Amino acid sequence: MINIIDIGLGNVSSIQNWLRSCDFDSIRINKASRFEDGPIIIPGVSSAGIYMSKLRSLSLDEEIIKRASSGSKIIGICLGFQIMTDYSEEDSGVRCLGLLNGKTKYLKDKKTHNGWEDLSIDTRTKNNQVDFSQRRTKKVDGRVYFNHELYVELKEETYCHVLDNNITSFAFKKNLFGLQFHPEKSQVTGKKLLSLII
Repeated sequence: MINIIDIGLGNVSSIQNWLRSCDFDSIRINKASRFEDGPIIIPGVSSAGIYMSKLRSLSLDEEIIKRASSGSKIIGICLGFQIMTDYSEEDSGVRCLGLLNGKTKYLKDKKTHNGWEDLSIDTRTKNNQVDFSQRRTKKVDGRVYFNHELYVELKEETYCHVLDNNITSFAFKKNLFGLQFHPEKSQVTGKKLLSLII
């Protein structure tokens, strides 16, 4: 069962539809007692300040951190990836979950990064550093969709890819999976990626 954080913010419905199309069962989580064993997805499409405030008001931040520490897979998508860091510049500065050592900053050269970029992940190259799925899928090549105005700058070693414009496309560390792009909008590549990490 896949737990989707649902606090009335973010693109929860599109995430759930994406999971359903890939034959994965999911449950929407709005309080700590509803969690089931399995991966946790933190969706995108909101702002860091209001999102973290809502997580804290429901004690979901503590539960996510606790489950991450015990080995549950945490998958952060766009904003979800950004709040996995220590701090975000958004909304005048926000303390985040601190799962990944780094900061989220505004893009300097332009207001938004919007469009398609190449993605290539081979689980055989970093398999000892990342808790990849044991399914048959070992490699994903394709294009993925981005739409954001902040980016993650990490201060620790992860299995990651940085685009030519210095944007971290993804960063994986053990059971933590941060995706700056939107896999649920990335068609076939997004579906292949899901079978790689779930």
